[in-house]
Amino acid sequence: MLLELLEKLINKKYYTDRQAIENKLNVFYAMNKITDEEYSNLVLKVDEVYIVEPENTVEETTEVEEGEE
Repeated sequence: MLLELLEKLINKKYYTDRQAIENKLNVFYAMNKITDEEYSNLVLKVDEVYIVEPENTVEETTEVEEGEE
């Protein structure tokens, strides 16, 4: 039952950031509420659902000072 609830929360992105759900999983795992295999599967599911968006990279431009062309 706990496993199903955690899977639903992950799939629906209930937590706005990845760190929050990972903290919850760590607590359940540390307290032996979920098994090693269940923990691994849930972490993989978090990786799939909470995809880290690459940051926009801005090319740095160097300004040419007057007289240095």
